[in-house]
Amino acid sequence: MSEIKEPLLGRRFKYNSDFKNPEMSSLALGSLHRVRRKIKDGTYKFEFQLCYCGSEDSVLLAEMDRYGNYYPFVICRRCGIMRANPRLTNESYIDFYTNEYRTLYGDSDRDKEELYLSRVKQSKEVFDFITDHIKLPPNAVVFDIGCNMGTMLLPFYENGCHVMGVDYGVEYIEYGKKKTGLNLEIGGVERLREFSKKADLILLNHVFEHFLDLDMELKQIREVMKPDAYLYVSVPGIFWWVENICGGDIMGLLQNAHTWQFSLETLKYVMQCNRFELVFGNEKILSIFKNSSIKRNRDEVPRGEFRKVVTYLEHLEKRYLPKYFLTKIVEPMSLKKPFIKVKNKFFRKEQIFL
Repeated sequence: MSEIKEPLLGRRFKYNSDFKNPEMSSLALGSLHRVRRKIKDGTYKFEFQLCYCGSEDSVLLAEMDRYGNYYPFVICRRCGIMRANPRLTNESYIDFYTNEYRTLYGDSDRDKEELYLSRVKQSKEVFDFITDHIKLPPNAVVFDIGCNMGTMLLPFYENGCHVMGVDYGVEYIEYGKKKTGLNLEIGGVERLREFSKKADLILLNHVFEHFLDLDMELKQIREVMKPDAYLYVSVPGIFWWVENICGGDIMGLLQNAHTWQFSLETLKYVMQCNRFELVFGNEKILSIFKNSSIKRNRDEVPRGEFRKVVTYLEHLEKRYLPKYFLTKIVEPMSLKKPFIKVKNKFFRKEQIFL
């Protein structure tokens, strides 16, 4: 495999077992230490994967995510898709999502009611985006895969849709059931087959980037969709997310639960290879696809996307480094907490629904 040994983005992306994000709580740090221990003792195993386009020719971007997890992240020279490689095995991810994910990512430090109300607000924005671009039939059937508390389904339900949500997070499903009264079930796509109807619309809100086998997941999703149904896909878009959510810090984009990272062009490539046609999308990425009879050949990769993405990331890192070094200077001083407070005010932190 032709990967360089040093991260292309620079030395701060090299894995460092002593790294601790200063904004992590004691609960999150405890989870980080457990994850590192599970990697060291072999509980968590890694596997190499080819790029979606089939190529193994990639460049190492980073070895570490924003929390300090070991996270080799590469970009394919052929098509420009970014991916974790090597990544955790399916069994390791199951343990991670079950025991560490919510705590490590900070949800355990937040009041559930606060999270719920924030996600209700986000659900209205998603509903408006979707209904601005497509017209659903009366009494449409809407599924949400990875529904968390089920809040994304609320505006659809309130507008006469039949809804069902699935998620593996038991705690959040149970909380969502009590708060919304909606049909929420523990599990994945297989639970949607139990519903008496197929979907007119399926929501994948910050879920697609977590999938391991993109083709298999999209095949299963298609099986619970009507022939003329739509698929809403939202993921952190490379060309928007870092500047608008992460304050220009590429590290904010990196988290070990994300096995893939997309631009709109590379997402469209994957979807078209699975017979989904783009209806509307932007670089944020908020996108709507519909079933199509046309299948893109996997060898018809996006041209020039690798250079476009790398050039953009290198530009961002060069621009961000003065802020990074300033942070390192004030960290040992008493100014550390006030500086972080000011920094967070002017450089927005990543939104909670990832």
